[in-house]
Amino acid sequence: MSINLKVYDNGDHTCLVWMPADGKPISECRGFTIRRILDGKDSYLPGFTGFSDDEKPDPAALWKRPLQRYMWWDYGVRPGQVVQYSIVPVVRPTPGGDLQLSAGDASALTPPMTVTGQTSPHVSAYFNKGIVAAQWVSRVLDDVAAKTKVKKPKIADLIGNLKEPTATDPGNALRNALSGLLRPQLLKLLADVKQNGGEIYAALYELNDPELIAGLSALGKKCHLLLANGAFAKKPHNDENYAVRQKLKGVVDMHDRLVGGNHFAHNKFVVFCDSSGTPYSVLSGSTNWAMTGLCTQANNAVIVDSPELAADFKNQWDLLKAAGNDYPPSLAAANSKASTFSVDGASITQWFAPTAGGEDMIYARKLINEAKDGILFLFFNPGKFVQPGDSDEDWTLLQNIITRHHEDSPNYNPNLYVSGVVNQAIENLTDDGPAKSKGKAQQAAADPTAPAPVTLFSGGNAPPQRLGYESMIPKNIKDVFHDWEAETLGSGVHIHSKVVVIDPFGEKPVVMTGSHNLGHKASIANDDNLMIIEGNAAIAAAYAVNIIAIYQNFRWNAYVEAHRNDPHVFHNLQDNGDWQTGHLSGGALAELLFWIGKPGAAPSGAPAPGGAPAPAGPPAKTVTAGPVPALPKAKPTKKPKAPKKKTPKKKAPKKKAPKKKAPAKKKKPAKKKKAVKKKKKAPAKKKKSAKKKRAR
Repeated sequence: MSINLKVYDNGDHTCLVWMPADGKPISECRGFTIRRILDGKDSYLPGFTGFSDDEKPDPAALWKRPLQRYMWWDYGVRPGQVVQYSIVPVVRPTPGGDLQLSAGDASALTPPMTVTGQTSPHVSAYFNKGIVAAQWVSRVLDDVAAKTKVKKPKIADLIGNLKEPTATDPGNALRNALSGLLRPQLLKLLADVKQNGGEIYAALYELNDPELIAGLSALGKKCHLLLANGAFAKKPHNDENYAVRQKLKGVVDMHDRLVGGNHFAHNKFVVFCDSSGTPYSVLSGSTNWAMTGLCTQANNAVIVDSPELAADFKNQWDLLKAAGNDYPPSLAAANSKASTFSVDGASITQWFAPTAGGEDMIYARKLINEAKDGILFLFFNPGKFVQPGDSDEDWTLLQNIITRHHEDSPNYNPNLYVSGVVNQAIENLTDDGPAKSKGKAQQAAADPTAPAPVTLFSGGNAPPQRLGYESMIPKNIKDVFHDWEAETLGSGVHIHSKVVVIDPFGEKPVVMTGSHNLGHKASIANDDNLMIIEGNAAIAAAYAVNIIAIYQNFRWNAYVEAHRNDPHVFHNLQDNGDWQTGHLSGGALAELLFWIGKPGAAPSGAPAPGGAPAPAGPPAKTVTAGPVPALPKAKPTKKPKAPKKKTPKKKAPKKKAPKKKAPAKKKKPAKKKKAVKKKKKAPAKKKKSAKKKRAR
């Protein structure tokens, strides 16, 4: 028995997936420990619970708190660091005996990986850590309370704090941590334009973050800002951005886009130009330029260095400016066709909304219906459920994805891996199944101003899990997991990314993202953009890893809450090997195979299993390790040397045989396995993300 391991680099963390090479449970295995060598420092990553409530971690042997699962996230790495991993089974050979490291069953050490994130030469993706209901956030809030003597520090205050931390002031530490790699990248882009004498053209839905406002202001009149009125809930101006609009008028080149009725001017894009005014790069994604957008909602940004694509966005900016506060038919007509650009050997098809007839959704649906291996997604308020049989042109992309698991669908595929999170409650779409009546289906629109639970999907033919607030911050975490902190929730929006990833490890990986909520209303009524990247495996892997980390965070919290009153709920490690069975069968096994590929020994450093990238497209950045080479198997290669001595067969056992057995005892190299047993300290934690307020 030995283990295959695959590691994904996602910039601010790594994602590890492993499983036995033969797909079978390991005898007497009590879990796995992750051996990590980070910038030359060797340590084991501990789990967060032991075999009993009163068990405390052993600082000298952190591996004694193993992980009883096959996927884990390491948030203890930073960009630029070099890391290697090995997965080592922890076994208890005799009941009541000591735990041991089973070095012989461990994976090989992965090749060194420099943490940079998934990028191709001209396309990159950035994410924040916007899930507030997480242990690491609770611990930070405890530290803040102790430092400031404030009993219950408010996240809303902390994410607006720009000061450097001191002994008595938490400063910007939580803000910086929650905003992840996303905020510094936005600031760097603005600073680079300023330094190079360039200019920008920005179309923004929401703007209130003080650092980003300062970055825009620093550009002066070289910042051409098309500023919308957000959710236009604030009277008397009907303008959420009224205060900042007054502040920036006369400072930047300000243009108003104050829409009403059924419309939202919902873009969040920036075109970067050189000193001559020529576009060279563009930023899009889901991130509103607000404190909540950066810190307390899960968001993403995609940056493409392509003069042609940037010029396409600049053209859209000009069309919106010319439209003023209106929606002339010419705008929808212009947006009903898309241009496709070749970037890094992959293609980017860029859509803008409003369209005349949902042409962007038609294009996206075709790709969803062609998915072969799997679809992952994050949705925020995609829109109404439409009764099957009615016009599928009005479907959200979420409904298209779910329908791939419905037997009566022409695109039915029961083996398609489907996993994702939806922020909104959508009647008949995020509940237990399709509506039985057209009348009920028509009530399925979600109210974007209402409190919005999160819904988890693990397939389109199983009931989704609708998580109320009691699941998102489970009481059981505090009551049962005695060393765990009670978690906080934040308010309003939690998942704000709008992403669909198709076949990320297959022959034709696809990423769909932008400001677009991926529904019919966004397509025909809003200012929006939808970038569809086909063939870029690196970017597909980046988004897939981000999605599964968010999904697993909520799935764990939902599990804890669902079993709050169950005395058998997992809150300690299982002290036998039976825990492995559920992970290595059924849907759990299918999930592992999607992420790691089919069981089978992969040599250390071999290309990652799970499919090749599209022809000419950039591959995903991963490292893999197969089983540790089985040293005892080296013995047969020594035996052929015996006949070369030309001694009678009987003589060999007499004199030479004893001497031959000495070299054969080269079992000693097995001591190399003991190197894996090195007990070094260095807990490395990982945590999930954080949450967010409101937005669209």
